[in-house]
Amino acid sequence: MSAKTTPEYLISNAERYANENAISWKDGNGNWVNMNWAEFCETAMGVAKSLIAMGFEAGDKLSIYSYNRMEWYAAYAAANMCNGAAVGVYHTCSPEEVEWVVGNSDSKVVFVGNNPMDGGDPGKMCTHRLQATMGSLQNVEAVVSMGGLDAINHPSAMTWSNFMAKGSDIPDSQVMDRIASIKPSDTAALIYTSGTTGNPKGVVLTHDNFDYELECVHNITSYDQGDGYVSWLPCAHVFGQVADNHLWIRDAIHMRVVDNPLHSIDYCKEVQPHLFIGVPRIYEKVYSNLMAALGSKLGLLKIPVLGGIIKKKAKAKIGMSNVKYAITGAAPINQDILHLFHKLGVPLFEGYGMTETTAGATLNYDNNNRIGSVGKPFEGSGLRIADPNENGEGEIQFNGRHIMEGYYRNPEATADTMTEDGWLKSGDLGRIDADGYVYVTGRLKEIYVSSGGKNIAPLVIEETMKSIPMVSQCMLIGDGRKYCSALLTLDVGAILRDVHGLDGATEVPKDPAEQLAKLSELGHDLSEYTAVGSATHAALGAAVAELNQKFSNPEQVKKFTVLPRDLSVDHGELTPTLKIRRKQIRENWASEIEAMYSDA
Repeated sequence: MSAKTTPEYLISNAERYANENAISWKDGNGNWVNMNWAEFCETAMGVAKSLIAMGFEAGDKLSIYSYNRMEWYAAYAAANMCNGAAVGVYHTCSPEEVEWVVGNSDSKVVFVGNNPMDGGDPGKMCTHRLQATMGSLQNVEAVVSMGGLDAINHPSAMTWSNFMAKGSDIPDSQVMDRIASIKPSDTAALIYTSGTTGNPKGVVLTHDNFDYELECVHNITSYDQGDGYVSWLPCAHVFGQVADNHLWIRDAIHMRVVDNPLHSIDYCKEVQPHLFIGVPRIYEKVYSNLMAALGSKLGLLKIPVLGGIIKKKAKAKIGMSNVKYAITGAAPINQDILHLFHKLGVPLFEGYGMTETTAGATLNYDNNNRIGSVGKPFEGSGLRIADPNENGEGEIQFNGRHIMEGYYRNPEATADTMTEDGWLKSGDLGRIDADGYVYVTGRLKEIYVSSGGKNIAPLVIEETMKSIPMVSQCMLIGDGRKYCSALLTLDVGAILRDVHGLDGATEVPKDPAEQLAKLSELGHDLSEYTAVGSATHAALGAAVAELNQKFSNPEQVKKFTVLPRDLSVDHGELTPTLKIRRKQIRENWASEIEAMYSDA
């Protein structure tokens, strides 16, 4: 482990870079609010003092239920300063999910903030959802509403200012003693998997887990004090925590916090960050707009002077002018996206990992990049393919310092996930080429077996179909069926851009509800485009037929249904990081699925 823990780096930053900006966010009028390192450290220290005053002991847990904001980072830092653990709760979690995560983690304190996706609906607001479940959370001793929010109606509830006042008599030395007591094996965070099925499991990650992950990142890329970073990935996510709660502090970079995940690229255009972390859906949107904007100019990129001008303008337009390293993970990405970004000079690389591996386990990077792969394993870690078939494919398994301690209060699940010789089972199928690059070919639990006995990996097929500009989501159907079919959803933004001529970067709203409203304003309804017999449906059929040529006959999409709306987190069809939940989708659209096989 490095000489210093993340809390010690924070203390050091407050001394070395006292007046340098640490974190910034926009107020209600769209103006930047800046907080320097001395101010942030003082705030985190204040949270830690109040926690100690209220009886928060080493090893205790606190939950943070909110989208990203300054208080999120302060509460997380304070938990670690007290030698306790932070538990992130996705801002989109239902009352039932909140009850499970907070209760299962044994959290003594809950910090509650906002859900920018609530659309003004009280039923989607974090405070209201927490209020609804407090009767079942008997072990929660305090509920703290973040700045600007009223306390919920509960005896243990208080405002942010009232909470901060509780630590006024606690000396700095008590916090410093807690920091000094941190051991590498102490728990830094419990991260609950977003869960495509069943209740999420609490992954126990230690200070050493994070330390190793950051050592590996620093072997690949490094950042200077003051370099820019845009925080949009929910901090309940493992990659959000690695970057936003640890790397940010250790490298003393300047973090700008997005007000809504839909606005991430807009913030990038303004900030032009040096580091950007995204998921495929973000890059798919950017790619689609780039392709529409560049069009015939793509062929000019090879011309020295003219190509350089085009690249410069394109990078600025997507907020990637200064990027030293951009990463995509969480799900497979279309290779065409990676090729285009690299043609533009944007260093976008694919990586792979799990919550259980403290985020990354493999990464591509400069001079070690093979598009189509997820890179090579981290130095000093182990990766093997268990029981490979004739094609070298088998389950990917890991070992090393980045592997979790286990699942909190769930020894059975821990035992099921670890091999007898101590390797972590990923549940993913993959192979390793002769040069050590790793390829993920599917999920073990998501491999379809057709009625003819053919094994089909849906992920690659789905990602290929999502390359159709007008397609937002695709889920393959085919397990136990005579042929493959697909559920498709439409990208309303692409319709507004490609059909109605709006500029994808400046005129198309980011919010899906606002996109539908804009479509209505133009005198149209989404049903016009989803209907069988429409021009859009015919164009989709032609595109699917063309892409089918990339696959063997059993893997080809023989039929498809265009759903009347996009998949959503609110309907349980997507995880907070926009991965599809197959079981829920099959349940929600059972009749549409069966209709595609009615004559089979």
